[in-house]
Amino acid sequence: MPPRHDAGIYEHRIPSWPGHGSPIGTNPIDSIRFFGHVPRVIRPLLFLSLSLALLGATASAKEKPAHPDYQLREGDIVFQGNPGLQSDAVRAATDSPYTHCGVVVETRDGLAVFEAIHPVRVTRLEDFIARSLPGTFHARRLNQALDPAWVDQARKWAEQQNGKPYDSLFAWSDDSMYCSELVWKLYRAGGVELCKPRPFREYRLDEPAVKTIIDQRYGGKANLPLDEPAVAPSDLAASSYLVEVPRK
Repeated sequence: MPPRHDAGIYEHRIPSWPGHGSPIGTNPIDSIRFFGHVPRVIRPLLFLSLSLALLGATASAKEKPAHPDYQLREGDIVFQGNPGLQSDAVRAATDSPYTHCGVVVETRDGLAVFEAIHPVRVTRLEDFIARSLPGTFHARRLNQALDPAWVDQARKWAEQQNGKPYDSLFAWSDDSMYCSELVWKLYRAGGVELCKPRPFREYRLDEPAVKTIIDQRYGGKANLPLDEPAVAPSDLAASSYLVEVPRK
């Protein structure tokens, strides 16, 4: 749940949601053009280098993309893992690779992600995906269609949250928001409770990375409201109301 990420982010009013060449001499193939000017003794080495370069290029072309290529649409929930102390704490507390999440929305510039960072805002989808740790970008979708009236309710609620500060204490209030709280409450405004909130005490609070954040923000576990309701990205990802988004 990264509290801040400013690179490449822009703000929007929340819209509706559901339902290459190289210079000669740098490309290995270009070196063929210069063989007539290379001493014969060096040519075998050049052929070897060329062969290795071409094999490497072929292997790179066959590599899978860093993240799945989903058929995303408005209303999908996207998850990711991030670097950083807070993300380390979320991973440890939930035993999950997912540390942040948001909801896909449509803007005049294409698909984007409505998310709680600092502040609550809309982020370009490309930027959201780019800050995901390898292998952690994941997308899930509601397994049922929402009533249009509920969709309108969710849209209005989302507009009211835009620009709110990030909640680094993970309090269950509407004054500020953390990522999974925003997603959970947005869907609740649309008539769907994706999962039951859990009290803090049910997470793995004694993990070293978690204790570090608790000490920094609460001054120790004794000050932590153990019965405070909470929802983690992993809780949402495990919702029985969600299915994985189809891939292209």
